[in-house]
Amino acid sequence: MSESSRVQTLAMLFFVVAVQILALAVTPAISASGSRVFDDPSSPSNPFSYMLLILAFTAVLLLAIKRNKGWIISVFIQISIATSIYYLAAAFMPPVYALLPTAAALLLIRYYPEWYVIDLLGIAVCAGISSLFGISMTTLPALILLVILAVYDAISVYKTHHMVSLAEGVIKMKAPLLFVVPRSRGYSFRKDQSLFAGADNRGEGGPVDKRGAYFLGLGDAIIPTILVISANTSLPAGGFFGVNLPALGAMIGTCFGFLLLMSTSRDRPQAGLPFLNTGVILGFLAGCAAAGVSPV
Repeated sequence: MSESSRVQTLAMLFFVVAVQILALAVTPAISASGSRVFDDPSSPSNPFSYMLLILAFTAVLLLAIKRNKGWIISVFIQISIATSIYYLAAAFMPPVYALLPTAAALLLIRYYPEWYVIDLLGIAVCAGISSLFGISMTTLPALILLVILAVYDAISVYKTHHMVSLAEGVIKMKAPLLFVVPRSRGYSFRKDQSLFAGADNRGEGGPVDKRGAYFLGLGDAIIPTILVISANTSLPAGGFFGVNLPALGAMIGTCFGFLLLMSTSRDRPQAGLPFLNTGVILGFLAGCAAAGVSPV
């Protein structure tokens, strides 16, 4: 791996770690607000409900890309971002005031979608979503969800290839559903015409070598973080700075899984979640063993 590639890898790892740290920081406020996705956090049906949402969302985006209906994708993305930012802001301020940062985020994405704007909003969006789903599921449903999504990601990248098509469409449309890491100084995501050229990419879990930047799908930061939050809120407290050992182990495992993903071949698209979810689950289990607590 070249020096430049190592820098880009560390930058993408920074985004994942930043999401997890911010999610842990905002979880007490979001939890206190009473916001939940599922009424019963311990229900084994929760991960399957989550999967239905993902499948429906993916189907709509793929259909819109195939029929060149960019406005449909734009509406879905703006609703998703607005909802995430609103819930995050509403945990710290009155609901009416939370509309202000929500509106500001939408205006930035609409009129100035530069890479650093997308990255900063991406961290906030990922942290908010991860926290919301993390407190809505205890560890058993969260573990089931991560296993299902790892299998789904592998199938969708290596067999059906529809996740590769989705990633390509999202990148070409410059949709803010990913982290952007420039490969050179002076890079502008808004002006990058190489996004429309053919490229050898690694799917939603890795970089694109023939373009002006590397890309990392937001899902690769959100999904492992759900288990981190679930572990920290569902299992006995302790550890360091309010983070218990199972959650800390999950965070460390995520980093190892990510670095293993980045070491794989770039000759074809790679599914990110099999690496990341395996890492976060093994780290979580190691943390549970170290803390002497049951993982479920």
